[in-house]
Parts: sequence; C-alpha cells; structure tokens
Amino acid sequence: MQLPIRMIILGAGDRGRTYAAYAKAYPERVKIVGVADIDPAARAAVASAHGIDASAQWGDWSEAVAARPECDVMAITMPDALHVEPAIQCLDLGYHLLLEKPMARTWEACERLAAKVREKGDRLVMLGHVLRYTVYFKKLHDLIAGKAIGEVVSIQHLEPVAYMHAAHSFCRGNWGNTERATPMILQKCCHDFDQFVWWLGKRCTGVSSFGNTFHFNAAHRPAHAANRCLDCPAEVERACPYSARKIYLERQDYRYPFVDKSDAAMEKRLREGPYGRCVYACDNDAVDHQIVNLCFEGGVSVAHQMESYTYTGGRETKVFGTRGEIVGNGRTLTVYHFDTRRTELWDSVLEAGAPQGSGHGGGDFGLMDELVRQLTAGDPAAYVGLFETSLESHRIAFAAEASRREHGALKLAP
Repeated sequence: MQLPIRMIILGAGDRGRTYAAYAKAYPERVKIVGVADIDPAARAAVASAHGIDASAQWGDWSEAVAARPECDVMAITMPDALHVEPAIQCLDLGYHLLLEKPMARTWEACERLAAKVREKGDRLVMLGHVLRYTVYFKKLHDLIAGKAIGEVVSIQHLEPVAYMHAAHSFCRGNWGNTERATPMILQKCCHDFDQFVWWLGKRCTGVSSFGNTFHFNAAHRPAHAANRCLDCPAEVERACPYSARKIYLERQDYRYPFVDKSDAAMEKRLREGPYGRCVYACDNDAVDHQIVNLCFEGGVSVAHQMESYTYTGGRETKVFGTRGEIVGNGRTLTVYHFDTRRTELWDSVLEAGAPQGSGHGGGDFGLMDELVRQLTAGDPAAYVGLFETSLESHRIAFAAEASRREHGALKLAP
C-alpha cells in the first residue's frame, strides 16, 4: 500500500480526534479524507483541521459507508454500541479497520465480528490496545520474553483508575451505565488483559472475580446534597471530592472529550448535561472496584485489581519469576536478580526515542505507527492472528464480568 494511507474517521470524539492528530503530525504517512459524526461541532473540528470538503462529511456512519468513499482505512471511534455493525459492513466493502476498543458489547457480538474477520482473511483489523505500543510496556514485555527473571510464576497488577476519572467516565459519563455501554472491566481493563496475553504468550484457562458499586450510590449521598453540583449548598459541595465544580471548572484536564472547552461551555454542560450530576444521584451501575484472578496455561497466575479510589493513575505491576522479580510503576522498571543480588533500574522517560506529545505514554501515536507498518510492510497472512490475539483480551473480560455477577464463581471462558 502506498503512502500516505487514506483514512476516514467514523466518530469525531476524543479518540477519533486523537488518531486524526497523528495525520496532522505525520502527513506523509496518513491523510484524513473524510469524517462522520452526528455532532456538527465535532465533525467540523476534524474537517477544518484536515481540509475536508463538504462532500466527504457525513452526519452518520451509515451515510459514510453507503457512499463507498475511496479510502484505505475506516477508523471506527464511535460509542461502544456502534462498533460491530459498521465494522462488518466496512469489511464487506474491503476496507481495513482501526477499531477502538472494546470491539463489541457482548461476547456473542465479538464472535460474530471474529467470524467476519476470518472470512475476509487479508483485511487488517487493528484494535485500540495502545498500551502495547508504549516504550514502557514494550520494555516490560521484552524483559519477560527474554527471561530476565527466569520463568514467570505469577503477576500482581494494579489498574489505578483515579478517583476523578472514575467519577468522570464511569459514574457521570459514557460508561456509567452498562446497558448503554459496556462493563467497566471490559472498557477499562481489556488493555490490561491484552498485556497479560502478550507478556505470557499463553491462553487464559480460568477466571474468578469480585466487585461492586461500593460508594457511588444513593446510600452514600451527603445530607442536603442537590441533584446537581452547581446547585449544592457550598458547605456540602466544598467537602465533596467528586464535585463537578472542582473537576471541570477549577481545572482543565477533564475537559478533554469536549470540542468547546471554554468556561462558559463547561458551566452550561454542568447545569444541563450528565457531567453536572451528583455522583450519588446518577443512573450508574458500573462497579467502582473489581478484583480478577486469572490462571494461564502452565499454571501461571495473575492477580489483577481495578480500583477507582486512587489518587493518581499509573499502572503498577510486579512480576515474580524463578530467578528474579520485576517491579514497575508506569514509568520505571526495577529488576531484582536472585543469583547475583544485583538490581537494575530502567526509566522510560530517559529512554532514547521515547515518544513525546502522544497520549497513553506515547501509545496513541505508537498504535498509528504500527498500523502504517502493517499496511506497508506487514504480512497480510498474519492479520487474522493479530485480531485473534486482541480477541483473547475480550474473552477474559467477559468471563470476569460473568464471574463477578455470580459472586466469584470460577469461569472458563468460552
């Protein structure tokens, strides 16, 4: 395939705009040639940034697909419930896909998509598992694969969601209600399950999980709290860690999903939209903590914890091997060698060539780099295998959610 690769964005939200930003940074590699979104402001933001004329702008993904535009890749970055149907239709039309995770809302839908990928055979379907493409996680993978600590026996892994992010995304936001979106363990932690499969090169054979909505519910609502934070008595609002005023008006970082990030626009959203709701008066049912215990082929065990009530968000990992231990905090990796009692410290920030200016520790642009590499120098015969590896992370996540709902019953994923 010749460069630049022509891509159409189906869904101009945060993820769509992130991948489109890669084309802006590397126009010789990727060119955005169309955009579809039901939100005129989001659609216009991408169109303006990439010089897309009206003929290649659509209000809905189905309109874009029906037009059969000339492009190489369809980037499907819409809400979770709008992944499978456009993916199948785009594959039938011969497009390659950049598909945001999770790939589907149910395991049955995942299997349906997998059947289509196998049928087509030579179409690349790259999942948005961006952590694979960070300098940090690549190094951790290489240490494990290179047997720096001998054979891996077990892994302890923490996904610290961070209290503000939990309130933002999994209480007030898009993934607060599983009927509208997907279980939190799938949406948030298919990244982590993908890492375990990648590190170990093994298949998961057993899953047991516990978790619930411990705090973000009506039972913990403070006395006299209003339904919206901007209407809350000052003494109640100031004492609340999850105040929408604190998260959206007194800081800027959680304005990232929105096209208009101005103070006026944010205040209007807090008064009228879902992000201004009291976290104890939402329609959320997403868990706020979950523990997943996994067994992999050969007897390797993994203890995974997803935790909303953390101050910051960097993943923490301990890998225990027959000849040593690796301890990681999202930035550094410390390797302890049993035989020599020697310790090595590796810092991703100091690593030459570490990507800068890209989200998820460089993984967002790293994923796009890999997409370009696969389509220009990769082996199409391997495309189905790449998809199957991503599918395994979803198999684990759905088994974990089924186990949690049955109070920790052991599940062998289908």
